[in-house]
Amino acid sequence: MTLNPALCLAFGLIGLAACSSPQPAESPAPVGTEAALQGTWRSVDDARSMMTIRDTTVTESYLGEEPSVSTLTIVADCNEQAPDPAGPSFTLEDEAVGVRCFTLLDATGDYISYSYAARGNTLAFTRVPD
Repeated sequence: MTLNPALCLAFGLIGLAACSSPQPAESPAPVGTEAALQGTWRSVDDARSMMTIRDTTVTESYLGEEPSVSTLTIVADCNEQAPDPAGPSFTLEDEAVGVRCFTLLDATGDYISYSYAARGNTLAFTRVPD
């Protein structure tokens, strides 16, 4: 919120503090493919495998194991991996594994499936209500 400079002066030091306080930057809301992936997901093949996607942070967990955290980037394809907010592919990057690329096969709201480009296997998840 930005106050009128005249009001800032009229309120003295309190007005000056209010006018000069930095406002927190809002992160843009996810759009396109990234928006479709947001939420908490449970593996169709193994109910102990969960994944949560919040903005560009992906937390993958398996019952009894330490969760892993990756950074999500939506890309045009897995060959060039050029960022594209509406792209049909995405990468997950973390320190332990590096960059993995996936092709999104389905994102219907309550269901997502994608294929790991390096092996071709399909992973499928259903949405867990928040």
